[in-house]
Amino acid sequence: MTRGRPVDWFTGHFDPLLAEHAALLHQMASEGHLLIVEITNPSQPLLPQRARAELVAALADVNYVVMTDREAPAPDMEITRRFVQHVRDRSNGVKP
Repeated sequence: MTRGRPVDWFTGHFDPLLAEHAALLHQMASEGHLLIVEITNPSQPLLPQRARAELVAALADVNYVVMTDREAPAPDMEITRRFVQHVRDRSNGVKP
């Protein structure tokens, strides 16, 4: 699959996929490297894993997407936490 090319691997839930996720993956992409993204499952996903995988696979910087059944902590959880807090604040009338 990699044909001897170096690989950059990133694991995340991407639930939902946000612009900040796309920017992070763009930063992760290295010239001459393959970017492989592992899609894991949060305890209560908003979107089905297949849908999240298809969205991530559509990003230009991503070469391969792998879906796993494990419920692992994901580095992208902080991005999602900030997004959820922003939505809660806005729905409660808090200005950014």
